[in-house]
Amino acid sequence: MKIAVQTKNHEQGTILMVALFVTATMFIGIGSYLLLVQTQQRSVFRSQAWNGAMTMAEAGVEEALAQLNPGASDKTLMVDRTANGWGNPAGGFYGPVSRVVNSGNSYSVEYSDAAFPTIYSTGYVTIPNMSSALKRTVCVLTTNFPLFNVSMAARTNIDLNGNGLSANSFNSANTNLSYLGRYTNAPSKTSTNGDVAVLYGSLDLGNHNIYGDVYLGPTATLDKGTNQVSGTIYNDFNYDFPSVVPPDTSGWIVKYPVLDLLGLVVVPQIAPDGKTYTYVFNSSGDYIIPASVSTASVYVGTNAQVRLLLQNTVTDTVKVAGNGVDVGAKLTMYVATANFTIGGGTIDGGRAANLAYYGLPSNKTITFNGNATFTGTIYAPDASITLSGGGNNDYDIVGSVIARSIGINGHFQFHFDEDLLTSGPSRGYTAVHWSEI
Repeated sequence: MKIAVQTKNHEQGTILMVALFVTATMFIGIGSYLLLVQTQQRSVFRSQAWNGAMTMAEAGVEEALAQLNPGASDKTLMVDRTANGWGNPAGGFYGPVSRVVNSGNSYSVEYSDAAFPTIYSTGYVTIPNMSSALKRTVCVLTTNFPLFNVSMAARTNIDLNGNGLSANSFNSANTNLSYLGRYTNAPSKTSTNGDVAVLYGSLDLGNHNIYGDVYLGPTATLDKGTNQVSGTIYNDFNYDFPSVVPPDTSGWIVKYPVLDLLGLVVVPQIAPDGKTYTYVFNSSGDYIIPASVSTASVYVGTNAQVRLLLQNTVTDTVKVAGNGVDVGAKLTMYVATANFTIGGGTIDGGRAANLAYYGLPSNKTITFNGNATFTGTIYAPDASITLSGGGNNDYDIVGSVIARSIGINGHFQFHFDEDLLTSGPSRGYTAVHWSEI
């Protein structure tokens, strides 16, 4: 009798085990791949959120700097740090101010109440498909640069035709570098800080000499005159020249000239210097010279600090008391006049820090003719300045000039007053150190 051995069930079991093993391996492989994809996706999302958090933190820093720098004006050093919802300081800090930029993205920023504020800004970004938010915090240290730190600067071109000395420096607050606070061309009382700067465009020195450094923006060019610069030529000038912010004139007094009894003829006013002017200010105040007054002369007396808005007025004669000695007199002119011409007259602040000319965006041209002289500062980044004439006098432009463009046709010399570095207005707060904490 033969006994048959059945092997079919064993074979079928083996095939089933192999199939299960292969299937399990596939599932493990697919699961591992999906897990890898998920992990990689989370890594990408986290990396994006990490970068995005820094962007948010930087946005907070930008808002803080905008709060500290409302625009170029004579009040830059007196910024209202409580404005725009920042409130009064608590624990030595203004803020924090929090902003939601978009869903899941926000920042919180605060700055210290120090003279040079320290800014702390934290950016928050929510990682997609995760409940947690990623954050990064930065600390930014600031400083405050003077608005006027060169003899002349322009947004675009500076074109100097003529020859001889064009720019040097002195210091009205230093008896070794001035004559009773005034510029003198004595070699022992002049210095080599008559710097010139062009943000973009070109600088053509002609045959002029610059006793100082030249600062060019990354795209600006020095067309000719390399050998006429006593200092260094830099190609990384990156300052901005923002337009002047018009002052809030609510409460300012509209000031008309004094007329005769018939109201027909302007009666000149006698100033303490014995000369006559259209306007004499012996006490402080804020005034508007209306558009109906096309020409005027101005005197500001001892201890009088005056602000004027010139709507359509041209003045050939301005005098601030002191004659180089600081007697508390100061004049700030906001000029809305489209075309301002100085036709051989004298605008004299005594010292540059005591007279400021701010050209509003509507002020498009400033022209010096004849033997016109100017002691003070001009900040008119929307105006083109043209100087023609100049005569043979060494005393031409004393202080500092910043404009859209500058062109010289004649014998005009620029003498930067180094006293502006400490006594002049500020250009605003600038970041000098950045770190992540």
